[in-house]
Amino acid sequence: MKKILALTLAVLMILSLASCGEKKAETPTEPAAQKSEYKLSDQVDEKSVVDGVMTLIDGKDPILKKSAASWLDTCVLYEVNVRQFTEEGTFKAFEGHLERLKGMGINTLWFMPIHPISETGRKGTLGSYYAVSDYKAVNPEFGTIDDFKHLVDKAHEMGFKVLLDWVANHTGWDNSWLKEHEDWYVRDESGKVVSPFDWTDVAKLNYDNYDMRAEMIRCMQYWVEDVGIDGYRCDHAIGVPNNFWNAAVYKLKSINSEIMMLAENSENIGLTEYAFDSCYNDGFYSHADTILGGVAVSSIKDAMAGSTQYAAGSFPMNYLDNHDKNSYEGSIVYRLENAYPALLALSYMAPGIPLIYTSDETAYDHELEFFEKDTVKWDDEPVYAPLITALSKLKTENKALASTSADITFHEPDNSKLFACSRSADDSAVYFIGSLSKEAMTGVTVDCGFEEATVVMHHDGAKLDTTETKMTKADFEKKDYKPFEFYILVAEK
Repeated sequence: MKKILALTLAVLMILSLASCGEKKAETPTEPAAQKSEYKLSDQVDEKSVVDGVMTLIDGKDPILKKSAASWLDTCVLYEVNVRQFTEEGTFKAFEGHLERLKGMGINTLWFMPIHPISETGRKGTLGSYYAVSDYKAVNPEFGTIDDFKHLVDKAHEMGFKVLLDWVANHTGWDNSWLKEHEDWYVRDESGKVVSPFDWTDVAKLNYDNYDMRAEMIRCMQYWVEDVGIDGYRCDHAIGVPNNFWNAAVYKLKSINSEIMMLAENSENIGLTEYAFDSCYNDGFYSHADTILGGVAVSSIKDAMAGSTQYAAGSFPMNYLDNHDKNSYEGSIVYRLENAYPALLALSYMAPGIPLIYTSDETAYDHELEFFEKDTVKWDDEPVYAPLITALSKLKTENKALASTSADITFHEPDNSKLFACSRSADDSAVYFIGSLSKEAMTGVTVDCGFEEATVVMHHDGAKLDTTETKMTKADFEKKDYKPFEFYILVAEK
């Protein structure tokens, strides 16, 4: 493989010199195994991107510099399960919920894969979204490509950003790539194409093949350039080489420098060095998921404190639910019970971005089927919508909660089950003070450093109050708390 890259680079450099009119002694070369189809910007060295692999990140080209889109600091992410969102399960039907989601302060929509699903090896009746049969088409169950473009356009008009779920590690068995390019897939010693892990409904792609890499990038470019999406959530990102992601994002940012890239992977310095803005905060999920069992508050603190495994400018995606967790580990109501409001508030308080999954705004105690039709039973007034609305307003209007800022301070109460933290920026700070215990607490004291602050929301463990009131340092001395009661306050520094 090194020999192929070296030969390719040599040919590219010779062609570049020839095009500039420079005379150079003839140097014998062998024909390159692959032909680069990339047009690099004038500032980037030819050695940087060759046939789907980025070999050099030196920052000479503005697009090669690590950067985060300007809108990410206020990003509130919502995962859309199109199949289950409405009875119709279509793009057109989902459009009817845009106004409601906007009203909750949601500003970024992540759509689970919208592509046609392979029938060969299909699991269940409808199959997995993640068994893609055509990367440049839409699942006819959801509508047409024009329907999706209309949805994207309408979402943009309303101020939403749109992410697509991208499955680069594998394809469904019906994908035309498998029929036309079997060498684009990993094969065993007998030559048989293999599945990754026990995912028998999909076939694993071979990233040693640079023709496949280049075609994968062209497919990703299509949705950004022709459809206008704003980025990708990338499934099983660690299963694909980092240098592929770097090359893909270089090409995508050449089209739209303001895209967002989210990796389905726990914090990873390699993934975030250039390509990805955000990774999953698996620690926050796993520790929050055991809170009812009396997990130490210190573990939640550790999950919110940040990690050295994020490159500068990258940040966590703080989640309590998603399609995998809901379908296989239970609904948020089942897993978190009355701890959910407090933990949801912490997902907004933590550096990074919060995630809401389809149906999390309503008390829907049901695990959505993964391979079958299983429509969400929506309440007329989703019980958690007011809390999400209040938290989203705080996130989008207060610079202290900027996604790209890693600033967070933890305060030490005299009871280890009380959790207190703050984040600050410019002349203001946001504070969280609350119980992470299922038992009531009495006479607890914490000093967060403010003399007086404005309470912008108070949840007593059962109901939310967003009436603004003043509280002082003395109000948090020898104070009683109901189970999972919390306050969020804003103060001038």
